[in-house]
Amino acid sequence: MWKTRRNLAAHRHRATAAAAYADGRLVDAATSARAALAHTERAAGPHSPAAAVDARTLAAVLAELDRRAEANALYQRALGIFGRDTYDGAVCLHGLALLHADTEPSVSRARLQHALQVKRAVLGGLHPEVAAILEDMAALSALATA
Repeated sequence: MWKTRRNLAAHRHRATAAAAYADGRLVDAATSARAALAHTERAAGPHSPAAAVDARTLAAVLAELDRRAEANALYQRALGIFGRDTYDGAVCLHGLALLHADTEPSVSRARLQHALQVKRAVLGGLHPEVAAILEDMAALSALATA
């Protein structure tokens, strides 16, 4: 029964975080995403795929808030659960690449390349997520030549 209540609470916080993010209220989104992660960890465990999804979501919001260290730790945690060669791992690699594009361009390029390889294999070459990675790779290359 407690597990079900925690799952419902996590779902409610996820929905609130998504709405706040869509409205540009990033601090509120981070607060709700953090609450969703806490409920999911209690319901499913801190190393569960569900907790990894919530950690990745919180990382993305924190990256938008330029809270890089915390975002990095959460992306790395989620990546450790998902693995590098999965769709969800590729999403983490893409986030990590963007997070460190200005400070570690060669590492970011390698992460983008791996994310591209995985997403092409999973989604096909003409998917919008593949196009987004290609755009980010082009932007990273442009920064390197500027």
